Amino acid sequence: MNNISLLDGRKSSLLTLSVAFLLLLTNCKKSSSETAIEEPYVAKNETVIVFPLDAIEDMDTVEQSKGSGDPKLSGPARQQLRKVAAQSEIVSLGGFDAVMTISEDLPAQYQEKKKIISSSTARSSSSTGNKAAGLPIDLAPGTTYRVVLYTADASGKQVTYVGQAEGKVGSTAVSIPANRNTRYRWYAYTNNNTSSIPVFNQAVGTVPLDPTGNSSATRKDFAYATGVITTDNVVDGQNIISGMVLARKTSRIIVEVNSRGMFAPITHANIKFKDNSGVISGNFRLADATLQGVDPLVASKNVWVHHNAAYQVPVDTDTVLDANTKRRYTFYTPTDGTTSRKLVVSIDTLKVTSQRLADADGSIGYVERQFYNRAFEFPTFVAMPGKSYFVSIKLVESAITIGTTKWARGNTWRDANGKITPEGLWQYKMRYDNPLYRTTAGVPTTDYFTSDIYTLGTNGRNICELIYPEGTWDLPTQTQINELSNLLPKYIGIEGNNWYMFIRPSVATEGAPGHPHENLIFAPVGYKTSSTGTTTNFFPNSANYQSTKGYWRTKSASNFAVLSYNTSMVYQSMTSSNLASVRCVRK
Repeated sequence: MNNISLLDGRKSSLLTLSVAFLLLLTNCKKSSSETAIEEPYVAKNETVIVFPLDAIEDMDTVEQSKGSGDPKLSGPARQQLRKVAAQSEIVSLGGFDAVMTISEDLPAQYQEKKKIISSSTARSSSSTGNKAAGLPIDLAPGTTYRVVLYTADASGKQVTYVGQAEGKVGSTAVSIPANRNTRYRWYAYTNNNTSSIPVFNQAVGTVPLDPTGNSSATRKDFAYATGVITTDNVVDGQNIISGMVLARKTSRIIVEVNSRGMFAPITHANIKFKDNSGVISGNFRLADATLQGVDPLVASKNVWVHHNAAYQVPVDTDTVLDANTKRRYTFYTPTDGTTSRKLVVSIDTLKVTSQRLADADGSIGYVERQFYNRAFEFPTFVAMPGKSYFVSIKLVESAITIGTTKWARGNTWRDANGKITPEGLWQYKMRYDNPLYRTTAGVPTTDYFTSDIYTLGTNGRNICELIYPEGTWDLPTQTQINELSNLLPKYIGIEGNNWYMFIRPSVATEGAPGHPHENLIFAPVGYKTSSTGTTTNFFPNSANYQSTKGYWRTKSASNFAVLSYNTSMVYQSMTSSNLASVRCVRK
């Protein structure tokens, strides 16, 4: 009997130990599985996740969470972005010419002061932190952004949609209710504007993107970030993702129109992108950060920037010497980063205002010149997500082709009242047309030049070579003067007791409204032996007007092109110190 009691006692003790072990084991399993997702997910709203937004950066998105020390890519592997740089020769665009450049070297205006922002979140599998890759730039107060939250599995993949919210930079940070001890995948994105962002459609899983201009209310400078967070085991706590940085996923294209080479300020210029012009629409998928449904037909998107919305580069900034000669227009476009497209920038209306001297007395007036529907094309261009591109369009006064030479339409003059160049030189410009002066006093002294124009500046260039853009123009050679002399027919135009020579080009050349006419004109004004002396061989408005001659400097300091009433132009040796007109030719 005693043996039976002893046996029962041992069994009872064994049972007690077994139950205790099972309870301990159960508790251990429960503890180790606290971060597992309950399926279906039940929102208990025991805590919140807070998403304050700080900045945007020109980089691919990185995982912003505590984890391994190196940033993780949120989408496809980060691509090695090659530096883009291309420059065209001078191209004729009808009425004016242009030198076009595209590069990733941005003007100082767009190289904002940047700062490194640390990223941290609530509890995760590792206690080591990491910094968000890149050098972020603060977003403007009032910029809207949206955050979308999903539960996540052990690998961080999204599982169940939880919720979303919209916030504004500078206001109370966005927060979304969540459960304790739970892993979540979050997404945050912005259009970098002040308008409300449409509610994210989780059934579709994408955000529509279109190319836009730079309006603070409507631009779609889309930027995005994603990460994984595991909430703390604190009821009514906060799980803050601090230093959140969004990476730009669009391409930013800055178009600069520079009219310095036309010697005229821009009074109106609207810039746009048309169908199949290099910008596209598409749908950005949050889950893998890829662009879906690319569409190059963007006419209905109204992708343009009005003249008044452009940035006017001030005088003494980025080589600007005359007001209103540089304007910048900013665009944003989605891109898949792989497809090569033809980038076509168009100006539907361009107006510049040129100085014109009166025939009667040389008084200064102004004339508005108009050009319509001009397109600038880069045949091969691959835009990369998160990259900024600078498109420079330098407008150049067009030339008139006579024989094998491209002649400037007007004479050169020295802007004695303008800003001095950084090299300490005068600005040399070209006249809009060729006034037929009625008096000798009407001809400005700034239009006569002596022999000091052949080696100017540190590089020893001649006057034509210094005309902006430098290296485009040159003084004519003896061969070019002889070609013009031998050309037939040449014509004499007469207005009262005054004459000029004109040549009709064999190649179609644009005239009004961008130019006064399509002919090459030489209006003779004699020459001077000193800047304050009398003018030789110039008899305006007189019975002796046919004795007037024209003198133009050539590549040789002691040789001049001399034009007479019989239309002959000869290459003639003269005293090099004489002051005469200058007419440039294209190099």
